[in-house]
Amino acid sequence: MKMNYLLNILSDDRKGLMSIITSMLNRKGIEIESISAAKTDIHTQVLINIQVIAHDADIKLMAFKIENIIEVYKVEVELLQHAAYQKVALYTLLKQGYSTPINNQIQKYGAIIVGYDNDVITIQKTGRDEDIQLLYNAIEGKYLKSFSKSAVISLKAITVDDDTVISKAASITNIKSLCS
Repeated sequence: MKMNYLLNILSDDRKGLMSIITSMLNRKGIEIESISAAKTDIHTQVLINIQVIAHDADIKLMAFKIENIIEVYKVEVELLQHAAYQKVALYTLLKQGYSTPINNQIQKYGAIIVGYDNDVITIQKTGRDEDIQLLYNAIEGKYLKSFSKSAVISLKAITVDDDTVISKAASITNIKSLCS
């Protein structure tokens, strides 16, 4: 049975690496739900988070193949339901639909108003898919103009050689300061 997985990939920042990884996933028929990449505190490294739908055996084999790419330091695979992650959702409401009950729902689900224009209010909710869906269900109706959701962002620190990326960066900084 296909399940929702989160791939966390720590690698060197190499042009074309995302293309290589997505091509590998596409060739195997692994569906990509979302993908994000960001530089780490070590400026030559990036953290790539990919949410995929795949069979267990397929994703484990794919993780092994991705880890064999020279620039990749580490690949971690987790079931999305067990992973520590967040997404950011934006809901756009027509101002005429904004009322006390809607405001109560916004507060109840921990969302915030991040902007307003002439005729719309933009609301932001950070959380897991199920949290985002609860707020969507609560405010859905004729006044909900649009909705969008960001890619998955892993909250788990990836370690290389039993050392976190952040502590490695601190060590490099300390060594540089000692040499100066």
